Amino acid sequence: MERAAAPRFAIPLLTLLCLSAFFVNLGGYPLYTKGEPREAVTVLDMLKGHSLVSFLLPMRAGVEIPSKPLLMHWLIASLALISGGLGEWTIRLPSAILATLGVLCCYLYVRRLFSAATGLFAALILATNFQYLQAAGGARVDMTLTFFMEVAFFEFLMIAEDLTARRLPLYFALALAVLAKGPVGVVLPALVALVFMAVERRLNLLARLDLVKGAIVVGVLAGGWYGAAIMIGGKAFFDKQILAENVYTYLNRAGMNPGHGHPFYFVELALLAGFLPWSLLLPAVIFHLARSDKTRDPRLRYLVIWLAVVLLFYSFAEAKRGVYLLALYPALAAMAGLYLAGELERISTPVCMRILSAAMGLFFAAAAIAGVIGAALIKLWPDLARKPLAAFDIKASGFVPQLAAAISAHGLAVVAIAAAMIAIGYLLARTAPGPGKFAACTAAGVACLSMVANLYVLPATANTITLRDFAAQAARTIGTAKAAYVFGLNYDVAFYSGMTIPVVAIDPARWPEYLIVGEDTYKALASRQMRDYLPVLKSGPTYLDGTGNMLLLRRQDGST
Repeated sequence: MERAAAPRFAIPLLTLLCLSAFFVNLGGYPLYTKGEPREAVTVLDMLKGHSLVSFLLPMRAGVEIPSKPLLMHWLIASLALISGGLGEWTIRLPSAILATLGVLCCYLYVRRLFSAATGLFAALILATNFQYLQAAGGARVDMTLTFFMEVAFFEFLMIAEDLTARRLPLYFALALAVLAKGPVGVVLPALVALVFMAVERRLNLLARLDLVKGAIVVGVLAGGWYGAAIMIGGKAFFDKQILAENVYTYLNRAGMNPGHGHPFYFVELALLAGFLPWSLLLPAVIFHLARSDKTRDPRLRYLVIWLAVVLLFYSFAEAKRGVYLLALYPALAAMAGLYLAGELERISTPVCMRILSAAMGLFFAAAAIAGVIGAALIKLWPDLARKPLAAFDIKASGFVPQLAAAISAHGLAVVAIAAAMIAIGYLLARTAPGPGKFAACTAAGVACLSMVANLYVLPATANTITLRDFAAQAARTIGTAKAAYVFGLNYDVAFYSGMTIPVVAIDPARWPEYLIVGEDTYKALASRQMRDYLPVLKSGPTYLDGTGNMLLLRRQDGST
């Protein structure tokens, strides 16, 4: 374990793990969730604008102010300029790269603060929990924020423990975290630092932080962009990015997305679900660390404070999402790594780990066998496959054919991944257990599941419910005529059509020749406001239950 945990082995090992878990087929399927095209159209406006203003404050889909700062969008735009085009791969690539850097940073920081084995365990755990995997493969700002906040959290502890003389990395990380998602990028690290100093009675740390220099760095980098954006966007920018996205989402339910409102305990449940499969290990982690003499270590106490402050901060927020908790995942991974590294020193493997090893082994083996049977069923008897899928409300007619196409495109990988998972299951369930084997095999098994998702499940889902083809056909149909959305933007259409289309109010007198609208809306208004319009193009479903079709309508007399 000491050899495997050394940087010359651990860094290539972790890089390979991240490449297999985050990068496989990253650009192999279209954008299909609301969040990804919403960020993509912001970048599209940057690249179409060819001006400083368009890079400082682009208009999302050409018609609305973006809701988040622009660091991730600048990264995507840079990659698009380097690679020669903006596509699914370049849109998702920054998240995958920063997720990989986050795993490597976790290893290096935890190795320096605790031990090499602890660092390797922590990095394996961070890379292979479900929430981190989901954020690593998606074009959302959360992974960009997570990486820079992770650096800031660890840099403060390095300063507090006299392990570094540098200060600028802390403040550059804070500034970039703010540019990733807003003031929370500096608020949370500052809260954790203040609580730690108060608990440890180390307020003298304030004098060692070079706060004036830090304020200048953060003020110039992050504050400079906010100042420029306010000059360009005025009150509309302030209301949206400062008030709506920060103040209202935290304090005022009336000012936030209604889908994000949850009870106080939601984030704790979201953490347990998002940290799977490693959350199964948490009872043993808590019990072990609470009883050990490590609780006297201020570095461990810092991890606990980091975890508790972030968890409580979002527990009190009105808007709650599981992905917000990514900021605490490095701390939780480090605590689990400490537990596993401590178990290396024991002569016998504890009962809980033997049970977990056997259970995980059986799960991976069963998942592999079920996957092979399911792939054969989908290829040979697709009609039979529809029935169990319908039980999970997956009724879109195109899903099974798309899944069959993905299986055909990567047929050998089905066998290779299944064989790897069965071997992993055997090692976990049938050979002598141990913390090193448990962590390595579980991480490898989760990486296999991630490849299954990236090669088969996500492409089938995306190709079933994407609006890519509809948007392209709609753009050709509309041509140089005027068109508009009713009831708000559709980001998929905006990105894949490349058109700047306004949103119109419910006033038929102001409607242009073409309208883009949901089928349900058209059915509700067809006999009244939309009686002069008829569908000329219909999309496939935008939900896996087979609903959510979009329509392109044209005024019957063809007038504008």
